[in-house]
Amino acid sequence: MRILLYFLTVSLITACADNDKRISRPRDPWAFRSVLDRQPRMLTLALDTACYAAYDLANCRLYKVWKGGVMLEGAAYTDKKNIQPTSWGMPYSNDLENKWSITAAGNNDSFKIINRGYKINSNAEITILYSLIVPGRDTISITEQPEFNNLLFKRTFSTRNIPDGVKIFLSSANSKFELPFNTISVLSKKFNALPAQDPVAGEGEYDHRGREWMERSDCFTCHEIDKKTVGPSFQEIAGRYGDQENPSITLIPKIKMGSAGVWGPSAMTAHPNLSETEIKVMLDYIFTLKPKKAITAAPVAVKVDDKNIHPGFGAPLEGVHPSYDVQTIHDQHFRPRVGGLAFMPDGRLLVTTWDTVGGVFLLDNITTGDTNKIKVKRIAAGLAEPLGIEVVNGDIFVLQKQELTQLVDNDGDEIIDEYRAICNSWGVTGDFHEFAFGLVYKEGYFYATLSMAMILMSHEKQKPDRGRAIKISRDGTYEWINYGLRTPNGIGKGPRDELFVADNQGEWVPANKLIHIKKNEYHGMRWGHLDSLHDPPEVALPAIYLPEDEIGNSPSEPVLIKDGPYKGQMLHGDVTYGGIQRDFLEEINGEFQGCVFRFTQGLEAGVNRMRWGPDGALYTGGVGMVGGWSWKEKQYGLQRLKYNGKPVFEMLAVRAIPNGFDIEFTEPIHDSIQISKADLLVQQWWYLPTE
Repeated sequence: MRILLYFLTVSLITACADNDKRISRPRDPWAFRSVLDRQPRMLTLALDTACYAAYDLANCRLYKVWKGGVMLEGAAYTDKKNIQPTSWGMPYSNDLENKWSITAAGNNDSFKIINRGYKINSNAEITILYSLIVPGRDTISITEQPEFNNLLFKRTFSTRNIPDGVKIFLSSANSKFELPFNTISVLSKKFNALPAQDPVAGEGEYDHRGREWMERSDCFTCHEIDKKTVGPSFQEIAGRYGDQENPSITLIPKIKMGSAGVWGPSAMTAHPNLSETEIKVMLDYIFTLKPKKAITAAPVAVKVDDKNIHPGFGAPLEGVHPSYDVQTIHDQHFRPRVGGLAFMPDGRLLVTTWDTVGGVFLLDNITTGDTNKIKVKRIAAGLAEPLGIEVVNGDIFVLQKQELTQLVDNDGDEIIDEYRAICNSWGVTGDFHEFAFGLVYKEGYFYATLSMAMILMSHEKQKPDRGRAIKISRDGTYEWINYGLRTPNGIGKGPRDELFVADNQGEWVPANKLIHIKKNEYHGMRWGHLDSLHDPPEVALPAIYLPEDEIGNSPSEPVLIKDGPYKGQMLHGDVTYGGIQRDFLEEINGEFQGCVFRFTQGLEAGVNRMRWGPDGALYTGGVGMVGGWSWKEKQYGLQRLKYNGKPVFEMLAVRAIPNGFDIEFTEPIHDSIQISKADLLVQQWWYLPTE
């Protein structure tokens, strides 16, 4: 008994001492999710100025421990497409215990291990949560707490619910560690000191699909950017061929079939498996390496054909809709690139940010519209491109790039302590374009959309889950709804509480669309997805086509208008075309169809997310990146549109009737106004999807 009391006393004293210790981390956020080194579902920990550690949460294994850092390159971080974050520096060891195994009654047994998220306490300590599932037995709980101090890397494990006769091991090539039986133990590794590390100059600075494909083939085996090795440098190739009218015509056969003699005796290896399209994109990148010459351009006179100009065609609105007043509800210290918006039950606004922070912010007093009264509090960070958020009975759920996560505040201070993985099993790769968009909760299920990968080579296929709307249950299982979407940025409820999504044009999708989500419908995106591109399923018609550059470019989250003269219609934003458009829908024989109107501009950025507030105002979140995916390269926006009751004369609806169209206006047309055929212009068109 005296020995037990002594042990408890020492434990309590140690705990008190630990609570007084505040661990300093080298960056903020120090625990963050991202693709890393082209691997998805990674958790990176900046444990010390001399130590980063990364975990592959898809496989529940320690990926790497190194001295150096992470180059946060990519669309959300540095406005560059086609690339993702990469680690730099030197690993402490290549022999890490990261392979799980179990035995039952001395024999190897089958199992499945799943990441359940992680907890971060106020001392900046992290605990990673796992569930180990053995068929026919109860689920085993495992936690891991990594730490680094004075070159000692410690992994503290605890286990719970291990059945008798079952042993769990974590092994490397040269060692095997048995996890404790329903208690706590520590796996320690002392590393040798490493010299100071610096990022490799020039790495991660490119932003071209051709460069990505070159790295995935064998181009850099014989060539370098600026030095002759086995073959000429890419700069030399660009200098020789870059001024030709169609240099790809000359070079594609040489690369595909092989050649020799142009640059000396060394032979160019044949590349029969590369498609001509892939080679062309690679050459496009090489030609960008040609040294630029200073050129003075002569002025060019442009002849304008007045017959082809129609007022308003392709031109967005410039100002705010007269029936609404707009207020900006962020200040210079909080400039969010908004990934998601949601309201707490008490009326406070949650904002997720698409940036290096990957944060969730809680805003109070927003209905005042007064930035001096609005309070902003960061409650979570380190999320991977959080492009959707939903509140269900006061619980917060965030859609990350590769996971649906519940944010849990365990101690009541409104700072998130636990990032609980709800669903993290849909198919992903390291592709920059594999976004997870939006989040809607309906009748006990979450709904989200998954975009397609964009840097696949011709021999690669999309993961089966890509290009779909999915339905996720609270237990983490999910099912497919439709397929053939390309970049379905945002999902929302419309008339009759039905679900709608806006999809973006691109390969095989010739126009933007507002789509009514229905089971098993196919929406046209073939590339890299279907087994046969030449015999695809029938493409379901959208509720509304949004012609490219006429009234859409990157349409985003739709919302239902709840009151006012447009009640029952929908709105959707647009990240690149900008502003908000209004959608009138009618249901004919069970199918939605309708038309789209320009609704408002005058906002501070391209609109990515919208939510109706408890005050009846529409809250809009803007996003953008310089060089693409932006309205006039605007990047930030958080504003509030409030209906002011001023009447505006405009078209309210256009309905199809057997012999034409019925146009309804917001106000009666005055008797003195006579409309003739010359006042109307009606056009029709159809789309033929091709590569």
